Amino acid sequence: MEKQKIGIFMEKQDSKIKEIRTKKLFMKRYKGFFIGILIVIIYYWALTGTNTSPVKFAEGVPFMIDFVRRMFPPDISNLGTFLLKALETLQMAIVGSTLGALIALPLSFLAARNVMHNKLVYHSVRTIFDICRGINEIVWGLIFVSMVGLGPFPGVLALTVHVIGALGRYFSESIETVDPEIIKAIISTGANKVQVIVRGILPQVKPLFINYMLYYLENNFRAATVLGLVGAGGIGMELLTSMRLFRNKEVLTILIIMIVGVMLIDRSSAYVRKKILKTEL
Repeated sequence: MEKQKIGIFMEKQDSKIKEIRTKKLFMKRYKGFFIGILIVIIYYWALTGTNTSPVKFAEGVPFMIDFVRRMFPPDISNLGTFLLKALETLQMAIVGSTLGALIALPLSFLAARNVMHNKLVYHSVRTIFDICRGINEIVWGLIFVSMVGLGPFPGVLALTVHVIGALGRYFSESIETVDPEIIKAIISTGANKVQVIVRGILPQVKPLFINYMLYYLENNFRAATVLGLVGAGGIGMELLTSMRLFRNKEVLTILIIMIVGVMLIDRSSAYVRKKILKTEL
């Protein structure tokens, strides 16, 4: 009788196990299918919500071709002014990147888990980074233009604030990836916190820090150009003026200057990066 009960119990358990396995197998087989359907639904929702239409795009192509045709040949009568404004844009990018990096560097140690063990300080600094990074440079530009007026200065402030958030996050994440064994070895020599940072952490993260700073210098040149569209100085203001006055040939000249500027900064930063990596190796 006991054996019969045990047999019935084992059969029930086997059937339950088989049922669970069947459900898991079903989920494995059709999980990808359901995810695919969900992605299609979300994408369709996004397309309809933004009124994305290939027909409208096709209808606008002739107007775009006509706009581009009227840009040629480029008008270089104000080339000197445009080049000076491009240099002003570069100055904004350099100052904004440098100030942002200098402020982000010490704050990043307060936002690294392996350095800052006080949760209140850690989360407070992280929140500051999120606020600075979460608001776009253009929005910061509008805020600072309303505070200090038109010109390159509000652009510098906008870039600085955004860079603090972005570089602060990247710097702190880099600090969290350092080799803990090296830190322990330095601490065992009796080094204080400042010495640990200078001798143990900074040498490990220096190439990454420089890489991030060079990247944001490139990025800030492009961002500074766009900031000019909201009155924050630089060549962007000249672009906006030329577009408003329908000076299409001047628009092309400005666009060429912007593209060449980005290419030169990209090549220069790549060269510097290469030299730094060679030195580190």
